[in-house]
Amino acid sequence: MGGCLVVSELKGVIALVVVALIATSCAEDAGDTTAAGSASGGECAEIQELIDATAAMLPSERETFLLKKAIEDGDNVSLYTELNVRDVDEIIDIFEETYNVDVDLFRAGSEDVRLRVLEEAAAGFRGFDLIEIEALDMTIIDQKGILAPASSPYREGIIEAGLFDNFTADRVTYLVPVWNTGIFSAAEAPQSFEDFADPLFSGQLALEDSDVYWFAVMVQHFVEEGMTEEEAVDLFKTIAANSSITSGHTATLELLIAGQFGITPNGYSHRVEEFKIENAPIEWLPVNVPVVAEITAVAVACSAKNAAGGMLLEDFFLNPDTTQAYFVSVNRTPANAAQQAEAFGPGGADIVPLRGDVSAIVEDFQKWDDLWDEVVRSG
Repeated sequence: MGGCLVVSELKGVIALVVVALIATSCAEDAGDTTAAGSASGGECAEIQELIDATAAMLPSERETFLLKKAIEDGDNVSLYTELNVRDVDEIIDIFEETYNVDVDLFRAGSEDVRLRVLEEAAAGFRGFDLIEIEALDMTIIDQKGILAPASSPYREGIIEAGLFDNFTADRVTYLVPVWNTGIFSAAEAPQSFEDFADPLFSGQLALEDSDVYWFAVMVQHFVEEGMTEEEAVDLFKTIAANSSITSGHTATLELLIAGQFGITPNGYSHRVEEFKIENAPIEWLPVNVPVVAEITAVAVACSAKNAAGGMLLEDFFLNPDTTQAYFVSVNRTPANAAQQAEAFGPGGADIVPLRGDVSAIVEDFQKWDDLWDEVVRSG
């Protein structure tokens, strides 16, 4: 949210990319499904040849074939991602050590990555080989014809909700209430989402400002439970009026740990578990409000400069023996169905998370984005 300035991190070098759109045109571009710069069949020809050539191969054969081709192409693999610095650096290090193929990194928030990709596509610039962002932003990009068909053999192990034609879930994030245990006990934490509107929490609430998908899914849930949409949105506005607006989920939890705020309604459960290992005074269990599951996915660019390298890195993200196993080790929830049982998540708390219809939300993206802006401005 909040304009079109993208801050990137490229192997430790800070670069500023000014996206030449005003905020309103950014939102319009996000919702428009007929973009200039859509990939043509010709641009997809090279990667389609690779997909066809590897279709009948075993994973190990595909790996050998793609690695040979990636090295022959000579270009580094370009990765655009929203994954946090620690985790993406570790994954890149393992990939580079395994294959001796270098990765160029652009890291920013999911929305900022999406805006950069749309700008590059409109300018005819071939930026990323592999992208890893939230499914909502990925769907917007996919509607521009920018993504190649998903072809990884490791899709067979991915949860059904994470399988899309041109992208594949690599991890799932749960959005939950989180509180500072030195300020609120579990009994004092909200017993329903409506409790966040209680003046008791005024001055103690921190509302993270980027969660359009969470907001849309929650509003739809409340409508299904009997509220009107206007009532559900007004509830969020009342909660925002109780809140200080923050940016960044990790930063918000750090503010809670420091005692600057007492509670947030939209924290990441896996980050709480990581902080708890360090004896941080925060908790998210028990959960008494709806939990939203947010899917993050990977996709290869239709016009990738190093198509084989992009496909190789896509497989690396989805392979249960590499990145999926790494996600388990750092308390993230992988998209591999079998490994989700090993990961810590709401399943352990007998919670059935809400999953929204990403495509339907994207169809009304302008509406949801505008409504969320209204909520944030209420803070």
